[in-house]
Amino acid sequence: MVVLIVAVMFIAIIAISYWRSRKIRQETRDPVPERTPAVTPGVYYHPAHTFAKVMDDNLVKVGMDDFARQAFGQIDAIKLPSVGRILKQGEIAWEAKVGDKKVSQPMPVTGTVVEVNKDAEDSSWIIKVKPLSLRQSLANLISETMAVSWMNAVRARFQDNYSSSLVPVMQDGGELVDGFARHLQNGQWEEFRKEFFNNAG
Repeated sequence: MVVLIVAVMFIAIIAISYWRSRKIRQETRDPVPERTPAVTPGVYYHPAHTFAKVMDDNLVKVGMDDFARQAFGQIDAIKLPSVGRILKQGEIAWEAKVGDKKVSQPMPVTGTVVEVNKDAEDSSWIIKVKPLSLRQSLANLISETMAVSWMNAVRARFQDNYSSSLVPVMQDGGELVDGFARHLQNGQWEEFRKEFFNNAG
């Protein structure tokens, strides 16, 4: 009988120790990190969410930044400029269609279009240009050193303004899901593209 009591007490002590140690591990476990904005060395950003990646003095890749790609998800159609066309910084570079919604985005740098990306699966760039007055264009953009803080501020502003109406499409913890802009109502979409992409049509 005494042996049985001792055995039960021993098992109870082990169980209590196990649950205490498990609770401590859970309390000290690092939280799941939020999505870190994708910032690539040598890339400069336009406030309307296009980027310019300098390959060399004669070639710059231009595309949508991380926020724009996540907002739109899969692009349904895109109207591209023709090769040989000169586009100035701030001029409309392309018009993208997402469902029944459209948004246009500006050139981050001035340059001559030398190639357009017709591969729908490749979202790493949209057009390539031979830059004109590159140093002047880059001086007007958001540099790599400021990009993470800027992108985090953009995400925070969007979540403050729109997340309450997007609860069904937000991931656990409030992180934005890919293609979240598709779920905006028409009035919200107009406000969204005006505020974040500097255009209302």
